[in-house]
Amino acid sequence: MEVLGDLIMRPRPAWLVGCVLAQTLLLTSCTSDDNPASEPTASPTSTRRSTDAETEKKLTKEVQSALDSVTDQGSSMVESGVERVSEGVHTQPDLAEGATYKVSVVCAGKGDAEIVFTPTVAASKKPVVCDGTLVFQRFVAKDSLQIDVKGKPGATGMIAWRINEV
Repeated sequence: MEVLGDLIMRPRPAWLVGCVLAQTLLLTSCTSDDNPASEPTASPTSTRRSTDAETEKKLTKEVQSALDSVTDQGSSMVESGVERVSEGVHTQPDLAEGATYKVSVVCAGKGDAEIVFTPTVAASKKPVVCDGTLVFQRFVAKDSLQIDVKGKPGATGMIAWRINEV
């Protein structure tokens, strides 16, 4: 018992006592907190992503509905899709050379886009306003035709497109 008394009564350096107390305080403060204000909240980035996804979903429905409301009697669809304006549409459809087709495009969002044919057909470029208005262009297919719908700088939203044989 005498040895234990010597250990308890022996003076300790102040820095050692401070270190032990600091560790105890840190462990205590990190282990429990019932304060609801410390609950994790959605970050502005995750909230923005959620809002962007909801907006994309809404705009996708709008452009698909606008495109579907215009039906071509007696024509057959070659291909179609929905894309983000920022990504654009890029397709090299398998078309019968010399046959007549129509590409229909609807853009909803903000800004402008344009339909670009490579190599040039009828009109090499056709403007598309991202206001939900249907735009179409008839053309005669050439060998290895590429059709792009490109958003202009700052344009956002969704593009629905369809190619039909006329």
